[in-house]
Parts: sequence; structure tokens; C-alpha cells
Amino acid sequence: MWKNEAKPEFGTLSDLKVVSASSSLAGPFIATIFGEYGADVIWVENADMPDFTRGTPNWQCEGERRNCRAMAVRMKSEKGREIMLKLIEDADIFIESSKGGQFDRLGLSDEVLWERNPKLVICHVSGFGQTGVPEYVKRPSFDAIGQAFSGYLHENENPYSKPYAVGQFASDYMTALYTAIAALAAWHKAKQTGVGDSIDATQYEVMMRTSIYSIDWFTNHKTFPTAGEQNINAGWGAYKCQDGYLFCCFNGSAVMKRGNDFLGLPYGNDMFPEGGATWSIETEGGQLFQKTLEEYLAGTTVAEAEKAMLAANIPVSRINTFADVENDPHVQAREDIVEWESVKGTKIRAVAPLPKFKNNPGKVWGPCPAFGQHNEEILGELGYTEEEIKELYEEGAVNRDYDLVHSR
Repeated sequence: MWKNEAKPEFGTLSDLKVVSASSSLAGPFIATIFGEYGADVIWVENADMPDFTRGTPNWQCEGERRNCRAMAVRMKSEKGREIMLKLIEDADIFIESSKGGQFDRLGLSDEVLWERNPKLVICHVSGFGQTGVPEYVKRPSFDAIGQAFSGYLHENENPYSKPYAVGQFASDYMTALYTAIAALAAWHKAKQTGVGDSIDATQYEVMMRTSIYSIDWFTNHKTFPTAGEQNINAGWGAYKCQDGYLFCCFNGSAVMKRGNDFLGLPYGNDMFPEGGATWSIETEGGQLFQKTLEEYLAGTTVAEAEKAMLAANIPVSRINTFADVENDPHVQAREDIVEWESVKGTKIRAVAPLPKFKNNPGKVWGPCPAFGQHNEEILGELGYTEEEIKELYEEGAVNRDYDLVHSR
């Protein structure tokens, strides 16, 4: 039975055991979430090739592979598959991210995994799913492909500048969050019934769901302005001040009344009816509200407008850079940025585990492991002898980077 004796006992998921054979971001981030809540996580990489994020110019690998142990296994080999099956025997959740059907082709189908562990929850994370039109299932995909195919990217079109600005990794992170919820729901059921489940999570479907306007199109083909166009509601969007932009969110009857009072506009008449939740830009009242707001903001600075409007309990915010966020007193007071050291001793600073728990807080207890760093440790927990482990290396069933050259 494998167990990380070095992992501190903490969090709401301290009894959860996870194996993740995932690359890039969507799949690994699911495991990271679980690890930050206390789960025992093993990350399995391809023995022939370290995860490509180890070689990217940013620090993604350090941030999204923390709190886990690492193995490098050649799953295409007979002995590599057996290692995977031994890991699965004692796992609660297994996560993989590849094109649809890849693990079937490796001889590690759902049915094969369930033969070893009937209670296992299996998470397949891909661009286009495990079933459907075969040519689509085989399509390669990354975050931006999920945004483009789903309609999400078009919904965020800005016709006045670069037409399609991709939300940075929105598809990967959202897919991870949806799948994490599904996996925990399936784990809850498996503990009751003794029967696991298989989750087919796709990037494009998640992004289809991550839209409040898709229902209007699918119901009656009604469209709304894209994020880069004027919002249908007056007072919603980025407005130009003397020295930059302020984002305003006028919405809800109480906010609209406060907004009218702040701008010196009448309230409770035909143009601005009492109890109105928004002023449509298509109405005379909406156009007047919009014009008055634009004129007010054009004559003041971002800081002055933000201070005055927040004092009036109107939801607005300056558009912060990461430098602004880092230096913000509220971010500092909530300890939203944590620090640890990489396996090479480099100081890493990143966003803390979220959301925050009062009684069982998450934590970062370990850095992103080096390629195959914990092979011997985990194989020993699975019952392999030193001689057998040596043979696994000689035959190429497992691999590691002794010089840690793939970790910063």
C-alpha cells in the first residue's frame, strides 16, 4: 500500500489518494487542487519524455505540480503498465489527459482499471471527449482550442482592437474545476456503493457551459453584445478616466438607485422606473445614464472616481496589474501569496491554496518534484525489491533525472 509518509496530515481530503498521469494544465491542476486540500498525490510522467511544462519559459510547472510525488513510467511497456495497475489498486481517483481513447490503446481501459479497483473514479480530460465523431475525438487540443470551438472566444470578441483575445488558460482552469467537483461527487458515491465511475471531461463542453448567454441562443437564437462591444446594460464595462480606465458594474435595483443619486439623475419616473435592475442601453434612460457616467469619469482620475463611487457603495474597481495586486494591502492581509523553495532551492512565490478554509486550511507543503524523483520510494511501497527496481531501470520501464536538470 503506497502512502507518502513525508506528507503532513492536514486538510479536508487527507484520506484521498490520487494518481495523475496528466500533462499541460487542465489535468494536473485537478490533482493540485486535491493536494492543496491534503490528498496524497502521485504524478506519473512519460518515462521517455519529461512533461513539456518543465521546459517552458514560465514557472507553470512549479505552480501547478506542487504537493505531489513524481514517477516516470513507460506505460507502453508491459512492466510499466503493471506499475500503473499496482498504483491504481490503492487509489481513489485516477486522472489522465490525452486524446480520446489513448488509455484504451495503452491497455489501460476503464474496464481493465476497474478489474484491479472497482471503486476507482477515473477522470478522462481531453479536448473533444472519449466518444462522438471519431475524427473529432482524435483532434489535438490546448486551452485556446477549447475556447475557440465552444463559442466562448467569439462571445468575448472585441471588434475594436485585436478581434479575439484569448482568456489566459480559462479553458484549462475551468475544465479542472468542473472535473474536480465531478470527481469528488463520484468518490462520494463510490464510498457508498463500492462502484466507481468514469468521467469524460472536455475543454470545449466546459466552455460551452461557462456562458450565461448560450441558453438564449440555444432556446430562441437570441444574441447579446460580445464582451468587447458595448454591454446591453448601461454602466457596465471599462470607462475612460483622465489617467486610465475604471471598471463599473451597475446592476441590481439598489445599485441602480444609488447610481442615479450619485450622478444626479432622477429616479422613480418613466425613464428610470423604481425597482429597475438595469437601464438598457437601448432605452432613453439607459443612454442618458451612460452619457452622464462617461462625462463624469472623463473629468476625474481613476483613483478619485474609485474612492468616490466606492464611498457611495457602487461596485467599481481599477484594472490592476500583477504589481498592483502584489502590493495591495487587502491581498497582503489575506496572505494570498505564499512562498516555498523549489527542489533546487529557488524561492517560488505564487497564489495560495484557494478557497480558504477556517477549520481545515489548505497548504503548500512540497515543491514540484523532479523528473522521476520518487520512483524508488513509491516502487518500494508497492512491494518491489531493490533488485527488481534496478531491472526496471535497466529495461526502461522507469526513468529519472539524477541531476534534476529539468527542475529550476
